[in-house]
Amino acid sequence: MDLLPESWRRTIRRAAAGIADLLDGSGPDGDRPAVGPGDTPGPAARTWALAKAGIATASLPATVPVAAAVTLRSQRTALGRIDRFPEQLRATCEDRPGPLPVRRPVRLDASGRFVFTSDLHRCVPGRSDWPARQGTKGLYLDVVAAYASDGWSIVENGDVEDFWMVGGSTWGATYDVGRLAAGVAGPLADHTRQELLGDHLDRIVSNNRPLYGLLAELAATGRYHRTLGNHDDVLVDPRLVERLRTHLPGVEVPDAIVLADAAAEAANGPSVGTVAAVVMHGHLTDAWNGPGLATLGRAATWVASGLDDLPTGGALSGLPGELATDALLTGRGENRLITLDARYGGNRRFDSLDEQRLFARLAAAAPAEGWPWLILGHTHFPMLRPVDAGGTPVRYANSGCGVLPGAFTAIEWDGSRSDPVRLVVHHLEHGRPRRTELVPDGEVLTVG
Repeated sequence: MDLLPESWRRTIRRAAAGIADLLDGSGPDGDRPAVGPGDTPGPAARTWALAKAGIATASLPATVPVAAAVTLRSQRTALGRIDRFPEQLRATCEDRPGPLPVRRPVRLDASGRFVFTSDLHRCVPGRSDWPARQGTKGLYLDVVAAYASDGWSIVENGDVEDFWMVGGSTWGATYDVGRLAAGVAGPLADHTRQELLGDHLDRIVSNNRPLYGLLAELAATGRYHRTLGNHDDVLVDPRLVERLRTHLPGVEVPDAIVLADAAAEAANGPSVGTVAAVVMHGHLTDAWNGPGLATLGRAATWVASGLDDLPTGGALSGLPGELATDALLTGRGENRLITLDARYGGNRRFDSLDEQRLFARLAAAAPAEGWPWLILGHTHFPMLRPVDAGGTPVRYANSGCGVLPGAFTAIEWDGSRSDPVRLVVHHLEHGRPRRTELVPDGEVLTVG
């Protein structure tokens, strides 16, 4: 139900979008970048950012204790999810409902070749266009095209389109205000909210048109897959998935993908022993960003987006710096499980996924045949067989992220090999894409 009739809503949306495009200097589809890397987001977005900074500052005395209470409660829920995760993992392998909020997974044949990427954070033109700011848009397109031509399937493992980042341009500020207003109105503005999110999705696609053209070709032949993350969690709504399908035909957005032995499952049914890998975004047990627990994560992203639009905001964007890429390419990448404070579900680095506790729980409940590979993203830290607190490698791979400066990381799965998993970083060298393999060596990733 909506207070305004559809024709009025359409007229208002078109007028707001037209004004935003005019101020941003964009075309009717918002398909020309409004700003370049490091440039200002424009007066409208900057004014809105200043207003947000004032609101955030003035409300600190009230929001800090509320946030602490919410975090404590969410962390208790997250710890409970970690405790039940082995049961959920077994249920996912056996293709049945489990105790946690995980919808039925898509099952793929583990004998295939798959490239897993995650945390791509594709957005509309402006300062929120992280791939443009980091110089990875063209690189990602070229590398995905090369994989596709070589017969690989592409799996984008959550946080693909970004619906949490706001501002960065006049449209970004308009989207933010409209989203907040729809949230205040609640069910009375449900259609308006859904239409606004759909418009935002269309603009993200338009801002990445060549890539979506390629992904659409792969989707039409069953070689493009994806999962749901936290920054694109609005795609839990079937209406928005239908909107996505206008760009990517037939695509599904499950919570998990299972790589399984198709022949064994056809003969004996699904089980832990028939599954080679379970692929999830990784936010399920996250107290700050998990399903139903994302109040703090959304709020932090909202504040950070506003700070990034301020004159001194560049250092506050949350984007990885050059040191992150350099560490990987010089064999100094970290390869140890993340540990968090048990009370608040975070640490000094503001991580929010307790990998150490999660894998300790999995180890304690391991079946006789052992767990399949767990392939996640979410943390932005690439890993392969990282070591736990006792120095033992675990059967875990993390695809890292797509927004390193001039680089992105990925997991390659080649089911024809006895050891199917490779961790790679794609980067530019002398203006051309180069693939560098990262090899685990204790607590670090060396260059293979």
